[in-house]
Amino acid sequence: WFDKIEIRKMSDKFDLNKLVLVGETAEASLRRTSEILRDQGLNPNVTIEFISKEQGVFSGYGEISQIISRFLPKAFRDEVLCLNDGDIFAKGEVILRVSCTFAVIANYITAINGIISSSSGWATAAKECVDSAEGIPIVNFGAPHVHPNVVGTMDYSSIQGGAKGCSSILGASLADLTPVGSMNESLVVIMGDVVEAAEALVNSGDSELPKVVSIGILGDEGEEAKKVVENFPSIRGLKLETPEERGGIKGETLREVRERLDQLGFINTQLSISGDLNPSLIKEIIEVEKEWQSESNSNFENQNLENMPANNLNRRLVQAIGIDRYIACRKPIKIGSYLKIIDGNPVSKRGQVPGILPGARLNKMSFSN
Repeated sequence: WFDKIEIRKMSDKFDLNKLVLVGETAEASLRRTSEILRDQGLNPNVTIEFISKEQGVFSGYGEISQIISRFLPKAFRDEVLCLNDGDIFAKGEVILRVSCTFAVIANYITAINGIISSSSGWATAAKECVDSAEGIPIVNFGAPHVHPNVVGTMDYSSIQGGAKGCSSILGASLADLTPVGSMNESLVVIMGDVVEAAEALVNSGDSELPKVVSIGILGDEGEEAKKVVENFPSIRGLKLETPEERGGIKGETLREVRERLDQLGFINTQLSISGDLNPSLIKEIIEVEKEWQSESNSNFENQNLENMPANNLNRRLVQAIGIDRYIACRKPIKIGSYLKIIDGNPVSKRGQVPGILPGARLNKMSFSN
């Protein structure tokens, strides 16, 4: 399912909005505070820490690096320390620390805080799905559920949280992946028949992409699976897309399709699912899988296994799980930005410890220019 996958850190490919880069997304109170200090002839050297209020997975390094590289003089860049994308942080942990003059950073505190909050929320949601799937690859299909301006960042962040693929072209490009998805449900609806849609995919689709046919859109999943594999025995896999109006994906339906394919001799035809799934529903599917594995193994105990494919034992019921909304619509992680040092003096507001907090995992941020 995931050929040609290679992940690398991106620090210069995010297409940031120009209004962000000129500070127009700042809260007005920060802009006005900076102006008041300027009128008073004050521009102190400060250290600001961005601190988590809950546990999560960090994402946002590339965008933050781009923003900071636009406004921060090189003399201050050695004082920028940050976690790496994919790092799991604890409640109360420092995620980012920046030291510079207040006037330099004031207009960007809001944007940086928001990037960490939203991106880490998406990464954290992906990690929750990954943990529930117990090794089955998670794919993010959340692009239709967020504003297009953040699709790439959302998909990229899901990869940092452990997802193995994403559906948007932009998100996959940012993460150096091949976008996932052979055919859209509209192909089946337009062709009017799953076999005709499969034929069109096989004959007209990108020859380098795995051929995965969507079933359950117009007809019964088991019947459509049988038709497709009998007409196209070499098809890579089938993706169950049972409409929400028909109850969505169920572990029992998945098991039925798997067992019917096995009876027909299509043991190596892979199955994937996608729908409005969340960690709880994924766990239910895993429980169905465990029951199926247990029964399958007991059925094979007294049989001659020499002629059976090696993957017939301890197989996974499904080879990939697609998540429609859960990752994309996950609430942001609560992040706070705090002044901790002013002109060398430890400070804090009420409820915070004055001075910088321990941050042994922080590393110097790298910049592309």
